[in-house]
Amino acid sequence: MKTAQERLEDAIREVGTLLIAFAPLDAALAERPGSTGLLLLFMVFGVLLFIGSLLIERKRSRVK
Repeated sequence: MKTAQERLEDAIREVGTLLIAFAPLDAALAERPGSTGLLLLFMVFGVLLFIGSLLIERKRSRVK
């Protein structure tokens, strides 16, 4: 059974992955000026969440 921290790590990783995957689709479908900035914002936020979850998991595995 997973602990609450492990479930949180999984959730953060999934949200990061979804943001990275769907941000280009949002920018492609949105016909508004400034959509490039929003694309970059979503992608950077997704990458930060993904990397953050990996770092948390790595730190937890070192403690065990």
